[in-house]
Amino acid sequence: MQIQCEYCKNWIEDTVEKCPYCGASNTHLKRYADTTPKTIAELKTWYAERNLPPEEVTRFFIGTDYRAPKAFGIYQDGKNFIVYKNKADGSRAVRYKGPDEAYAVNELYLKLKEEILHQKARNMAKRSGASQPQRSSGNVNPGGSSRSYQPSQASQMSPEEKARRKAEKQAEAQAYARKKAEQKKKSRRNLIIFRSILFTVLGGLLALMATCTVRWALRTNRGEYYAASADPVYYRYTHDNSDDWEWWKYTDGAWGYFGELQGDENFPDGIDKSDRYTKLERLEKALNITVEPVRKSRAFLDMYPEKPKNAYYYAQDHLWYYAVDSYGAGYGRDRNGWYYYDEDESNWHYLARYTDSDQVPEELYYESEDYALTDDYKKLQSDYAYVFPAGFVWTESTDFKTSDYYEDIQWSAEKHAEEERERRQEERDNDNDNDYDWDDDDDWDYDDYDWDSDW
Repeated sequence: MQIQCEYCKNWIEDTVEKCPYCGASNTHLKRYADTTPKTIAELKTWYAERNLPPEEVTRFFIGTDYRAPKAFGIYQDGKNFIVYKNKADGSRAVRYKGPDEAYAVNELYLKLKEEILHQKARNMAKRSGASQPQRSSGNVNPGGSSRSYQPSQASQMSPEEKARRKAEKQAEAQAYARKKAEQKKKSRRNLIIFRSILFTVLGGLLALMATCTVRWALRTNRGEYYAASADPVYYRYTHDNSDDWEWWKYTDGAWGYFGELQGDENFPDGIDKSDRYTKLERLEKALNITVEPVRKSRAFLDMYPEKPKNAYYYAQDHLWYYAVDSYGAGYGRDRNGWYYYDEDESNWHYLARYTDSDQVPEELYYESEDYALTDDYKKLQSDYAYVFPAGFVWTESTDFKTSDYYEDIQWSAEKHAEEERERRQEERDNDNDNDYDWDDDDDWDYDDYDWDSDW
């Protein structure tokens, strides 16, 4: 999958560590594996770390092709991984068979976690209704430590009592199945009602958002042109979508700041709502004139300088580079700004920030888009060599990405990425699966499963 580099905005593969265009670290690259088991061995370790009872108790067999009835399991057969459930009658339902170990492990992992929570809830309900029965000791857990478990009550019962208990469990299972079917039917009905309400609400929200988006685009992004004649032409827009409109006036072939007027009904003399044009092209066609876009005018750019893109430029017989430093300010080494290459010294020098109109060359301050080349140094040498004068010397030092300034930018980006990784890792460490740790004083009843289902 391709993602957009946060620094140069080029599209790169999400599996690369650094952007091949600007060298910035790929902050979306997942450097730490999460704690979810991905292999059968990892699932075995997870099972042991949770202090769970032996597999014969839980009926979850990890890495074993267990053939007896009533069992869940996973094992490897050649290149395939098989996730299965053995039903009460000994037949087998295969949940997954294929080469993706992580997927197979996750199938059993989710089922195991679900059953742990179910068994915990059963034990809590049992304790709330009756005292906990005594247990004998002697069993050993998968990690090797001594464990205490209640001996199976079935082994202490008479055949008649066992038959009676079995009949009761079957009756309970049938009642439970009927209850689940009724709940499922009710859930489907509720889901249909919920979806109808949701789609109605979403439709209204989308309509409202569309209306707001159009209004925002007209007032904030593009603004509005007004003209009753070819001269003057007015342009108004608002910074924050408020009722305070900023007006600009085009007369004698140049734009100038006109002032602020409050409210939608307040217009310059001689102008009213009927003189409105949402696009400059419509105004030019209606009045048969040509008007410079206000946002490209020098007067507008003097008030609102346009930030250049991260790229090489060539102007005034110099090679320039505009560097975007997204994180440097947070580490006391902000490197945003314009740099120029000194051929005599074979070195890069910092010039000014993009807002410093008295230091940045006019071409780059007012028309930087026209002089931008590329952020790729190799492409600069090959595809844009015709821009440079004959005899221009291409050396390693010509590449801005070999300069100390760029090293500082990279350091800040990597430092930020490292801190983000540590923050995410800390969040994962805090979520350490404690909810699935098993308590010694709890028992596990695998006969509580619906063994006749496919999973």
